[in-house]
Amino acid sequence: MKLVSVDKLEPGMVVSENIYTIDDRLVLPKGTVLEEKDIARVKAHSLYNIFVEDQKKAVAPNKQTPKGELSYAEKLRQTEEFIKFKQHIEENAERLEESFRMIANDTMPLDIDKLTEPVYNLFVEAGGTSGIFDMLHNLRDNSDAVYMHSLNVSLISNTIATWMRLSNDEIQLATAGGLIHDIGKMLMPSELINKTTPLTEYEQKAMKDHVVKGYELIKGKDIDVHIKNCVLMHHEMRDGSGYPLALKNDKIDPIASIVTVANVYDEMTSKREYRDAICPFTVIENFEKEGIGKFDPHVIMTFLTNIVNTFISNRVLLSNGKSGDIIFINPDHLSRPVIKCGMEFIDLASKRELSIISVV
Repeated sequence: MKLVSVDKLEPGMVVSENIYTIDDRLVLPKGTVLEEKDIARVKAHSLYNIFVEDQKKAVAPNKQTPKGELSYAEKLRQTEEFIKFKQHIEENAERLEESFRMIANDTMPLDIDKLTEPVYNLFVEAGGTSGIFDMLHNLRDNSDAVYMHSLNVSLISNTIATWMRLSNDEIQLATAGGLIHDIGKMLMPSELINKTTPLTEYEQKAMKDHVVKGYELIKGKDIDVHIKNCVLMHHEMRDGSGYPLALKNDKIDPIASIVTVANVYDEMTSKREYRDAICPFTVIENFEKEGIGKFDPHVIMTFLTNIVNTFISNRVLLSNGKSGDIIFINPDHLSRPVIKCGMEFIDLASKRELSIISVV
């Protein structure tokens, strides 16, 4: 292990200790094999030195078109790692549908360890906390509102719990709770689940029954009470505006509070049959405005201060038609980073008339 200046970092170097910002936010986990995007992420946090292993690892050469022609996301979507991840998560979504169906029909036991095993495999394939959002952000053309969503929420819940530095047992509970939080939708009318237009007010009220139906399905099962509470409470809000019990503050299970944030973020940033995916920075901005009142403060602040870092080096389209790469996150305005557009640097924190409309 050796201490290396960030200016001398090279692709292939292996991070030997977790890298944190001065305010204790995780930048990259131990074991990350550095790529250009990771080096840019470290430099963006004004870090001076990090510890790396003595030996480098081989990094696959870039087989894409010359640097600068493709965005980071476009390059990622052409990698073998992303193609495999997309294939595997879609296959696992199909298996999860069949498992949920059999559990609902009482023809298969609810085995949490067996159900969550594919999630951990996907997590490893994505590269852990440093890569999972790179993968998920580029899967937003999928409109599966139940099974893919369940896998996404499980992966995001696992990541949030890891960012919070919870115990391994708590991380496992968040992973499991995220995976089965919507199991009650198996018991809802198919015309509601598969509807391709926005739900009416009456249909929205009917859809809320999935929470209670899901809890009734699993409350007698031999699984941890925190997982059961994730099914029951993942739509509860700390200000009492949620459902089905209008719980407030500490009445909401702490593990369920993690799943709630993961659920809202994935729901809003994923494409649906009746609408396009909402830009992550629009969702992040809404979280900044309303998050502390509606969500567990520790959960939402941990999520926000970490999720924005996953977008460093990504190209975004601005409301003025210009596109550029995110090079710096403003800690006081997380949804308004600094963008490099050619030779121009645009600080969205001071250019309030501009906004990010999409990640490209």
